[in-house]
Amino acid sequence: MTIYNTSLTFITPAFLAGANQNTPEIRAASVRGQLRWWFRALGGTRAQEAQTFGNVHDGASRSKVVVRISAVVPKVEPTLTFSPMSDFGYIYYFAKVSGNKEGIHRTLQGSYFAPGTRFTLTVIERDPLGQRERTLLSDAAQCLVRLGCLGLRASRGCGAMAEEPLQDRAGFAAWVKTLPRDFIVRCASDRVFPSWKNCHEALGGFLREFRKNNRLSGKTQSALGFSDGKARESSAMHLRPVQVKEGYLPVVMYTDAACSQPSLAGLVSSLNVRV
Repeated sequence: MTIYNTSLTFITPAFLAGANQNTPEIRAASVRGQLRWWFRALGGTRAQEAQTFGNVHDGASRSKVVVRISAVVPKVEPTLTFSPMSDFGYIYYFAKVSGNKEGIHRTLQGSYFAPGTRFTLTVIERDPLGQRERTLLSDAAQCLVRLGCLGLRASRGCGAMAEEPLQDRAGFAAWVKTLPRDFIVRCASDRVFPSWKNCHEALGGFLREFRKNNRLSGKTQSALGFSDGKARESSAMHLRPVQVKEGYLPVVMYTDAACSQPSLAGLVSSLNVRV
């Protein structure tokens, strides 16, 4: 049974690769990993996750889910350039320098999927799932497409997608209201931007100010994510341009389900711009 099947377009640069880290590739395993994240964030238990995606502990079982990527039509653009001190660079600088010592140059022409790259995502139920697991998997796929990203810097909006037909802003806002209560979705600005780049730059400025105003450095253990030696945790606050019919919304999404650190829910809830 097909759980989800849709044609997607990257709306921000996507830094994905396989064995050759300088050649972009959309791997089904990467998509599966993001599906598991959303499955858990939406309330899936460990037992339900094991039932759905397989398990290697306490009696190994195979996955009941098949993820397929097909019809990839890459778009290539010139090398992605920016000032490291700019708001845009605040989002993309890590992607530029990550892996350089190993000869990986992710922002060079042809080494990333540029906005406009198209592909098809299909999620198939290989073995029968329970109704609850099937619903969670379908919801996880929809959240990945509408709020999630793929690849490096996924929590900062790189590898964001859009599907046709585009929703209008009111339709997207209505869908957001169907998410669990602990999902907080706001906009970093009351503007609807004409391009993904303007939108992503605004999100970079928002993140810079949010860190500064709340004294959250990259080494501070917080729900915003941190890296300090071997101690590290990904951010529970995700930034993402969302394309709607009117343009691009600078969306901020947060859920305590994604983090073991003290909650930032109050701070994110205080953003007064609704989607």
